[in-house]
Amino acid sequence: MDRWEKLTTVIGEPQAQLLAGFLAGEGIPVRFRTHVPASVYPVTVDGLAEVQILVPAQDLPRARDALAAFHQGGEQGKPWES
Repeated sequence: MDRWEKLTTVIGEPQAQLLAGFLAGEGIPVRFRTHVPASVYPVTVDGLAEVQILVPAQDLPRARDALAAFHQGGEQGKPWES
């Protein structure tokens, strides 16, 4: 059985889905771990909206590099901002 490791933690499922899509584009499978069931109303009290991004242990180094590139790309400005 594959071992999954935590790559990072984000706030809210929309951010988790965004990052998961990016990682999937890099060929890295993703799972989520959260302590709150999905809801129509986001809960942000005391870390309840935290979503851990998990990747297979063997992909963790590559996922860390991809995460760094993901964050670096966001610092160069957003194409939808004028």
